[in-house]
Amino acid sequence: MQFDKSLVWFRRDLRNFDHAALHAALTKSHSVYCVFVFDQAILERLPRADRRVEFIHASIVELDAALRAMGGALIVRHAWADTDIALLAAELGVDAVFANHDYEPQAVARDASVTDQLAAAGRLFFSFKDQVIFEKDEVLSLAAKPFSVFTPYKNAWIKKLEAGVEDEYVTPYLIEPYAARLAPPSSQGDIPSLAELGFEPTNLGDLRIPTGMSGGQVLLEEFL
Repeated sequence: MQFDKSLVWFRRDLRNFDHAALHAALTKSHSVYCVFVFDQAILERLPRADRRVEFIHASIVELDAALRAMGGALIVRHAWADTDIALLAAELGVDAVFANHDYEPQAVARDASVTDQLAAAGRLFFSFKDQVIFEKDEVLSLAAKPFSVFTPYKNAWIKKLEAGVEDEYVTPYLIEPYAARLAPPSSQGDIPSLAELGFEPTNLGDLRIPTGMSGGQVLLEEFL
């Protein structure tokens, strides 16, 4: 199935490489928009000085810059995600929305609501495994049930990984070969500041906690 225009909804996956939903959208669409929503359903419950929000905000700024370097951009909204995604899909006239699986109960309910709204308008919603190597029922006991003891689960997990054909379970999702299909920056506006989101700076910088994709690379290199 090939689409004219699609929308990739970033959530926990703030990177422009090895991204399952972005890869799928780019390979199945002529033009791909990208969006992140600062979800009011989550933000309204948080203190005004919250390191998590500042961390995500900095990561969003880096992701937008990375997408722009590839010819695209990140649309950033401050809204109720369970209704705004369908509204944005209508504004952009996309055929489908792509995202990666989110497993928390509230997220599952949100995605179900978004799926229904999109379907009512004749649009599709696709979700992909991305933040884990194995999920749901992919690693089960010999009785075809979830493991209740860690060590047997670990052994089964490793065995399944080692049995992968040409590392199929850890092969990266390529983005750059299809980057020309990223939609150019639109008139959706700039990234809202922390203040515009209703938050204030914290001591995140003083703690020297690296943010974004580059921060993740620094932490990985330090760990290794």
